[in-house]
Amino acid sequence: MSRSSIRALLVRLHRYVGLTIAGFLVVTGLTGAVIAFEKEVDGWLNPAMMRVAPDRPALSLNELVARIERARPDLSVATIELPEATGRSVRTFVTAPDGTPAAVNELFADPATGTVLGTRLWGDIRLDRQHIVPLLYAIHQDLHLPGEWGRWLLGGVALAWAFDCFVGFALTLPLGRPFLRKWAPSWRIKHKAGSWRTMFDWHRASGLWLWPALLVVAVTSVSLNLYKEVFSPLLTRVLPVEWPMPGKQRLAGAWTGFDVAVACAHAEARRIGRDAPVRQVVRLDAKGMYRVKLRHADTAGAGPLIVHVAGDGCRSIAVAGAGTGASGDKVIDLMFPLHSGDAGGLAGRILVCLTGLTVAGLSITGIWIWLRKRTGRLGRSGKGEVRLARV
Repeated sequence: MSRSSIRALLVRLHRYVGLTIAGFLVVTGLTGAVIAFEKEVDGWLNPAMMRVAPDRPALSLNELVARIERARPDLSVATIELPEATGRSVRTFVTAPDGTPAAVNELFADPATGTVLGTRLWGDIRLDRQHIVPLLYAIHQDLHLPGEWGRWLLGGVALAWAFDCFVGFALTLPLGRPFLRKWAPSWRIKHKAGSWRTMFDWHRASGLWLWPALLVVAVTSVSLNLYKEVFSPLLTRVLPVEWPMPGKQRLAGAWTGFDVAVACAHAEARRIGRDAPVRQVVRLDAKGMYRVKLRHADTAGAGPLIVHVAGDGCRSIAVAGAGTGASGDKVIDLMFPLHSGDAGGLAGRILVCLTGLTVAGLSITGIWIWLRKRTGRLGRSGKGEVRLARV
């Protein structure tokens, strides 16, 4: 094939792949831009539920859970997310006492008193202040579709998007020489060249300037949505992975409580030289263990350290995250911090927010450019028919 025919093929691929996934990318790009600052937006919308008086001693986790469950005997605390700064509430995930889903699944409490500040159903389709951020997160995650359909669909979109990133990049490359001089206009926007040319230049230039970020978000989207189906099988072919998910543990006694789980996790973290503040504790009833996540602000790029602790005693079962394990484990640990922007702290989240807005903008401008070209082609075709009729 000649270079011109290859380019024509790439143009068609870019056009039709882009048109197929554009609507999905507009939705996920805009929702992703918002949830890059999920906690800040949620706190601004719901201060009564998210804010508490600062600089007071916090209750032990066991006492906190006991007070919450006394205040709400219809609920049982299964997950505790501790605040990263003073003056913020504790977020918990709750079930019915028998472990079945309850009418609400999120509960916010004052860490110093255990006072319940508010509850909500995460992902409920409601556009009020309490539910809008979780709803946007659910839409971004799987379009709020039932079962695995949303995850599979967005995973397929992410695969197509990753492929189209390379196609779009190839289309910016010049055919002639000198290479750099001919490529330079692709990075610029001509603001005084008419609306069509300005829109085309923005589409091309913004895709080039943010191309690395666009590709990273696309690839990490594949890893998060199609981990078992695509990402893990491909990764394990080229990199070793050491850490399997721990299996179910038989409880020989009663649950020891959240405080023992945290103490055990800290001891294990100190043993391997990675101690950090605890951010989340989950009671995994089906597995008979606790999962404790420890995360320090300056190690956010490597993800949290995850320690699984026996439910009936201070015994570590498995340790992962925060750069531990084999090279494949470290790649897996990076996927969510890269996708969310946490890997770069505040600057990383700003970049992810900007990338989400750019993804939506590229999709919208791509549709606009296609419609303008299609209108032009139809117009030229119509004029030809008129001339033929006159003959």
